[in-house]
Amino acid sequence: MEYNEYLDGSFNSKTGEFDSEKAKKNVFDRKEKINILLMGASGVGKSELINAFFGIKKTKSGDGKPQTQKLEKHEYKEKGLILWDTKGIEAVDYKATLSDLRNALEDAKKDAVNSRSLDGLPHVAWLCIKETSKRIEDREIELIKLVSQYNIPVVVVFTQTQYQSGDEFVAEAKNIFSSNLCDSIIKNRYVRVNSISYQMGPYTFDISGLDELLDLTEKTFPEGSKNAKNAFEKAQSVNAEKKLAAILDSCSTKIHIAAAAAGTAGASPIPGSDAPIIAAIQATLIYTINSEFELDDELKNSAAIATGILGVTALAQVGKTVVSNLLKFIPIAGTLIGGAVSATTAVALTEALGHAYVKTLSSFYDKKELKVILPANTKMIIDTFIEMFNPLKKSS
Repeated sequence: MEYNEYLDGSFNSKTGEFDSEKAKKNVFDRKEKINILLMGASGVGKSELINAFFGIKKTKSGDGKPQTQKLEKHEYKEKGLILWDTKGIEAVDYKATLSDLRNALEDAKKDAVNSRSLDGLPHVAWLCIKETSKRIEDREIELIKLVSQYNIPVVVVFTQTQYQSGDEFVAEAKNIFSSNLCDSIIKNRYVRVNSISYQMGPYTFDISGLDELLDLTEKTFPEGSKNAKNAFEKAQSVNAEKKLAAILDSCSTKIHIAAAAAGTAGASPIPGSDAPIIAAIQATLIYTINSEFELDDELKNSAAIATGILGVTALAQVGKTVVSNLLKFIPIAGTLIGGAVSATTAVALTEALGHAYVKTLSSFYDKKELKVILPANTKMIIDTFIEMFNPLKKSS
């Protein structure tokens, strides 16, 4: 990728300004997305399921971006997660919900054809049925058949499972779906989940089934959908090992892309023009890695961290100027380091910086909380980065 394409309007070579807000938008636009269609009546526990599975508080109905009167989209940018939430499916006129959903899927399909990307379509549908309801409605069957027309795999999620006391209903539900020719769509993807522990009489029902839901959903992604699967594994908050592995895999790819872009800047024929551009690329890479670790909103001292990190490299002076204020347009024209940076050096420095920063954040990754918990002291973060960076620098 050429450096102009990588920076995509965030750096003005004429004025030497780096627009960090534009860079942040670019990072989100490039981030792998996972679209999940949530189907089910109100009160079946969709909000609790999303909160437990993704570690987020699903906004209440009406707070999302309306697609139609019967469909909302909720975007969680830091996770690359987009939830399609059906509304009114429990109403007598649920046919209106089905119609609106069909129209939304048709629009998404057209966009996919025009953009040559499937990222705008739901990758998977979760049909949520409250196990304690003890009944399957016609609307559930119609929903399954509708999404199957768009090749969207379906996972049936029985919420508020009661274990043995719910066995009979679950078996009956499977027979109903089978008799309505849904077997080829569902493909035995049934899971019983308790998103929160609850009490019923003298019995306590613990949280369960989330791991199985994770495994079943992962298996719905075809071989050519690595980005969607990776986005799903990064977004989930069920399995810490899988989450971290997906983050590291994604970071590695993004570091290589940034390094390649830095190499094209280092090969620039314009004397002295490469250093500010490379610093802008590395600042963007730091934000990209923050985004992969879901640190977008929590990293309040990002400017100080980025300044310290870039200050470790040979681009120290330029780096400090680039990130002096990540919330404003940053003038960096004329702030050079006394000579051109070769393409080889630009690639090596960017690779070393990226991998060292990933190792730094990984060292603060809490597997119980499934997130990075950074110390309040910025110096401790920079010192950790220096420990990680020096060996890489010597070996480059």
